[in-house]
This record gives sequence, structure tokens and C-alpha cells, in this order.
Amino acid sequence: MNLVFCTLHVRRSSQAVALAAGCLAAALPVGLCTSTRLVDVYPEQSDHEILSAILCANPDVVAFPVYLWNRQRILGLVRQLRQSNRSLYLIAGGPEATGDPIALLSAAPWNALIHGEGEAALTGLLERLVEGAPQQPLPGVTLMLEQGPLSNEHRRHFALNDATSPWLSGTIKPASSGVLWEVARGCAFSCDYCFDARGQQGVRPLPKNRLKAELELFVDNDVSQVWVLDSTFNYPPERGVELLEMLLEVAPGLHYHLEAKADFIDRHTVSLLGKLNCSIQIGLQSVHARVLKTIHRPIDLEVLTEKIHLLEAEGVVYGFDLIYGLPEDSYTGFRESIDTVLSFAPNHIHIFPLAVLPGTRLAAQREKYGMKAQRQPPYELVCSADWTAEEIEHCRRLAAAADLFYNTGRAVAFFPAILDALQARPSELFEDFFKWARQQPETDHDSLMQTEHWSAEDAYRMLQGYLSHRLQSAGQGHLVSIFLDLLCYHFNYAETLLSEELLPIPGEALLEKDAWETPWQRSNKFRLVPFAYEILDLLEMEGMFLEEMTNLFRPVGSVALFMRRDNQVFCESLSEEMLRLLKHSDGKSSPKEIFAGSLPEATGAELVEFAVSEGLLYPLEHSVSP
Repeated sequence: MNLVFCTLHVRRSSQAVALAAGCLAAALPVGLCTSTRLVDVYPEQSDHEILSAILCANPDVVAFPVYLWNRQRILGLVRQLRQSNRSLYLIAGGPEATGDPIALLSAAPWNALIHGEGEAALTGLLERLVEGAPQQPLPGVTLMLEQGPLSNEHRRHFALNDATSPWLSGTIKPASSGVLWEVARGCAFSCDYCFDARGQQGVRPLPKNRLKAELELFVDNDVSQVWVLDSTFNYPPERGVELLEMLLEVAPGLHYHLEAKADFIDRHTVSLLGKLNCSIQIGLQSVHARVLKTIHRPIDLEVLTEKIHLLEAEGVVYGFDLIYGLPEDSYTGFRESIDTVLSFAPNHIHIFPLAVLPGTRLAAQREKYGMKAQRQPPYELVCSADWTAEEIEHCRRLAAAADLFYNTGRAVAFFPAILDALQARPSELFEDFFKWARQQPETDHDSLMQTEHWSAEDAYRMLQGYLSHRLQSAGQGHLVSIFLDLLCYHFNYAETLLSEELLPIPGEALLEKDAWETPWQRSNKFRLVPFAYEILDLLEMEGMFLEEMTNLFRPVGSVALFMRRDNQVFCESLSEEMLRLLKHSDGKSSPKEIFAGSLPEATGAELVEFAVSEGLLYPLEHSVSP
């Protein structure tokens, strides 16, 4: 029996890892299948390409993890697979199969659905298929028979201590760009809108020895970042502490993405986070006590403030999640949530529409809250007793504006300054930004809503235009130059932080070289950036208001060099001579020719030797790529 697991990812990215399929494949008994193959496919591929990738493995069984983001596309693929091969055995798993199995079963010609954790259920189903007797009730499986569905909601308990690691078994290979890393299953909480805790018995951590071995594998394969799959890694706090201590012991050099619940953040946890290269995502959803109580996710705002101050004191990077459309909330209340969380100056903010997911407590309360929601993925709220359709649309635009302005535009460092200069609240600024952007010839409503297609450079150019306009309109035109400088600095700082390191060239590269008369080539691993003000003055103005800055400094002009080394960004103001040398070193002209008698040879040679030793210039024959 040939088995294919087909995973349709959201997009090509470092997080496009077929972890669910890998776990299921790794759990299968040896010899159960003649061959087992994992196939990764992406939305931009045609149906023909995806079907060919599946069918070229000559499968007898095809299994799909089904999520809200891929449900509709997979249903279409399954119908085509059935038409092409009537004998294929087609299986669905994942949240969509668990949340509303009958609806999914009726939407496409499936043979079987797996509920909840799939390792034991899938193994049992495949064993029945091999035996030729699949038509008996199986725990955790719904079978589609001629007489109708046959379901057994009882699920086998799967012992995580016995689970085979998909990483350690080689079922999936770690990529240097990043991995998804499962450290536990389940959730200790039962938020009304969430599916994580359905059918689970609290939190079940994976064995510590397995996790250590996986971390060592990631290090050996030069993995750069790890998304830790645990919706509340810090509950209980002692479990979070144990995990962080392991990360620091085994793989302290990796970057970790973690999800936390704010009320369980404590000093010990924060002290460990401060030693790690990591970012923390806090699922807050709202700042209003009545809203949080309604969805069974309470937290006191004073407690939240205390916990955020702990993170800030240790320099921990963190962001917030918010949801609009929640019961007992309102458009005005949601704007207050945005304004409140941005007063903390988080690194980023993610805003989501309320999704009324099948199988959740909220879905069972539709009538109570007068909710109308999409019946198909993504199941977003259309309107309710608390929310009009127009208000939901306003929030959708607000979320897009916040993503473009604050996240993609990397606004965290200069955001307080612009709010002060304009005397504006964050939500007000985002609304105005969206209105202005929609009127620009290069954008429209649809392009603004598709924030995932915007690059940091695109957002940067848009912010330059908007903030110049807004400052001028507010009678603050004298602040435009200095603010654009601040915007420019933070954009280039972030871009440099994400770029390749500029490494110095070994000293032997200069041997036998006449530095003054040799043509040099400029590296492309640094940036030369012009500023209206002296960059050194700008760097000394942190914490000042824009008005104060303009009173203290004058726009004298400068050019700064940005480079990354040892995971740090260096920004230096360049002298006229060094700037001239770097700008005109194109591999054709020597420093002697560049300066043409305007600089003494001894002085010029010192400049060249410094630039070469720092890796800014390199000889043409040097083997290291620029």
C-alpha cells in the first residue's frame, strides 16, 4: 500500500513545514505501508501541478490535513482525484475534520475522516485497510459507507512518551531558514472562540530527552529560527522555566518565537527570556474586562501593565494579538484596545477578525449573541447584536492600516514621536493613513487590504509620503525633514539587521598590494544613506520630542554607513574623503585616480587600508563574494 500525505500550505515561507503529516508518518508501524511520501504544495500551483505531484507517487491512499485556509482548495482537489481514480482511498484530518466532520464529509467524496490526534486513529484505519476490513467502527474515525457515515467519536489516548519524532526519524528534514517545533499538545484553557482545547486533557508536554535531541539536531543543521508550537508555553510558569532553561543550555544561538499568556509571566521567566534571542506573542484579544470575561479569557489591565514592564526591563521583544468582533465589544471599544496596547510600544501588533469556528463554544452561541458568520472558511463574523457589518468593515481596514504602518513600516521606534507631533491616537492615525493611501494613484482598496504582498520598502515609501502630507496639513511642516530622517534611520537599521554580515577580509589580501594605485571593488553588504541632519546628532536625540530636536540641531547634511557584524548594526557618519572613496570604487579606478591629487597619498592609503580591513572594499581577484 502506497500512502501520500499532501499538505497544502498557506504560502512558501520558513513556517511552511509539514509537521502534522510528518508526525503521522513517523508514527506508522514499520512495514505497514510499502511506501510513505510527504508532498508539499502551495496555493500558486495549478490544480494540474498539485494532482501530478500526488499521482506520480502511484498512491493507494491519499491523506490531507485540512485547515480553514486550505479547505476549499482541497475539496476541489479531492473531487478531481476521485474522478481520475475511483479506487483511491481519500482521508481528511486536521481541525476541519474534527470541528464539523459531517459537513466536511458531505462536501467531497472522502472515504474517511480522522478526529483529533491522528496517530493512533490513522494507524488503526490503515491496518484495517491492509486486512481488507475497513467497514467496522474505529475510535476517532468517521467512515463514509454506502449506507451513510459510520462514526465513532471515542478517541484512543495517544501516549506522547511513545511518539516517534518526525525530526529525529528523518521523516522531515530541518531547514536552515526555520522549523516548527512541537513541545506540547493541548491547552489548559477553554476560550470560547478557540479550538485548541477541544477533546484535550489539559497540557501534555513531550518528553524532555526528545526535545533536547531535536534541539541538538536543529543546531547541527544550522537552523536559524524556531516557532515553538505551544499556545501558552508559560503555563504553568515552572514548565515554561524548564523549557527556557533547556533552550539556553542546548541551543542558545537560535531565534525563538513563543506564545505566552500575560498573567503567567513572572520575574524568573522574564530573566531567562532576556538571555535568549526571542520574540513573545501575547494573545490579549481585548483590553476590556467585560469582553474578556465573556469569552472566558480574563486578565486585569493592571496585571497586564505590570507584566509588560517586566518584559521591557529585560529588553524582551514582544507583540500583541487583538480580535475585533468579539461579543460585548464595540467598534469604539476595539479602537480603545488598539490605543491601549500601542501605548506599551510593542514590537508588533497582529489584528484578526473574529472567526466563528465550527466546534467551538462560540459557534454554539450564535443565537445568544445574534451572530451571523460565514458558513465556509474563514468563518468570519459578518455582523452581530454588538457589531454592524459596516463596523466590521471599518475594523478590517483599521487592521490593514496597522499592519502596513506599524508592522511592515517598522514604526515602533518613531511611533510615539509622530503621535506627539500630531496629537493623535494610534487608531485615529491608522484610519487617516488608510483614507490617504486609498487616494494615491499607485494604490487602491484591494491592494491595501492585501498586506502580505507589501514589502518593507513599499511601506517605507508610503509612510514617507503620508507623514510629509500629515505634518504639512497639521501646520508642522518644519518637522518634515527631521522626521523623514528618523524614518530613514529606522528603516535602514531594520533592513541592515536582516541583511548579510559584512566580514573583514583576511590581512593577507593586502599583501603585495599597492593600496594607493590598485583598483578596489566596493562590497554590497553595507548601505550608504544620505540624511538631511548629521546622523550622529540624530542618534543622540533618543527620547526627545521632534520640536526639541529642531531647536537644538540644524540640517547640515550627512551620509551614514550601515553594516551588520556579530549580529549588531553599526551606523557611522562618513567623512567626505571616505564617502568619495567608497562611492567611486568600482573596480576600474584606483584611489590615486579617484582623488586626483586632492588628497595626500599617505592619508589616502590609510583610508584604503582601513576600508579594506573592514571589508568595505575588496580586491577584484578576491574569492569571497561581495
